[in-house]
Amino acid sequence: MLERWQHWLTPLFNEIPTLAVAALFFLLLALVVNRGNLRQTLARLLPRGLKVNLAVYALDILIVAGPLGYLLKQLSLFIAGHGFTIFDEASLASLPAPLLLLLTVFVGDGISYFRHRLEHSRLLWPAHVLHHSDDDMSWFTVFRFHPLNRLSTTVIDIGLLLALGIPGWAIAANLLIRHYYGMFIHAALPWTYGPLGRVLVSPAMHRWHHVLHGRGINSNYATVFSVFDQIFGSYYVPGPCTVPLGVRNVRHDALLEQLLLPLTALSRAVLPARARRKATDP
Repeated sequence: MLERWQHWLTPLFNEIPTLAVAALFFLLLALVVNRGNLRQTLARLLPRGLKVNLAVYALDILIVAGPLGYLLKQLSLFIAGHGFTIFDEASLASLPAPLLLLLTVFVGDGISYFRHRLEHSRLLWPAHVLHHSDDDMSWFTVFRFHPLNRLSTTVIDIGLLLALGIPGWAIAANLLIRHYYGMFIHAALPWTYGPLGRVLVSPAMHRWHHVLHGRGINSNYATVFSVFDQIFGSYYVPGPCTVPLGVRNVRHDALLEQLLLPLTALSRAVLPARARRKATDP
């Protein structure tokens, strides 16, 4: 019995060293930002959303990651097997590796910009609420995603890169860059990057995206390159963000309620429609 549980929990245990390194990095960074104020830094080690973030992360590793990895493998085989690639992979692979990687990250960020805007639409917002409900955002908030949101994010972002003919190594490297940079911009840092913020997404810029109310709610959808928000009119960085974060009418620690939110939103949409059809039936 013990061996069965140990085997099932192995993927979660394997993530502990990586998380420990990330936690140490952001702890040291917090000490630098707070200028050695150990008391203030330690007070931030246990943000209000930590319990839910850990639960969602464990759920993702133990239940979601396996089926999602299988789905991506099948998607890759389907795209390659049916010739649904726009550009020839061999031609793209002939480019210098640094140039191809930069191109992949830039194009990938453009794809995720529009995917992220779609997640804020009425259709996908119920599955995206969980990520925004963290009212004490930290670097660990990057793991706080509903399984359905993880599905849409992964299939759209990776599926379109595969369809473009991007080599697998560049897609994998792009995922790592976006993942760790995503940690960084979710961290509680006041940095705007100054003029560089017109090129790259800063922690302050992304924090404005998570505000509870105000102009920032419909702004700042990019993850790496802020140029996409500037081009499409969604850039908003008036300075460091110190206003409340979260989502109205959603408790930050109501995990089960938020996991069920896509189903409850669907039922609210379907049931009135059925009632209207019945009312108009002869």
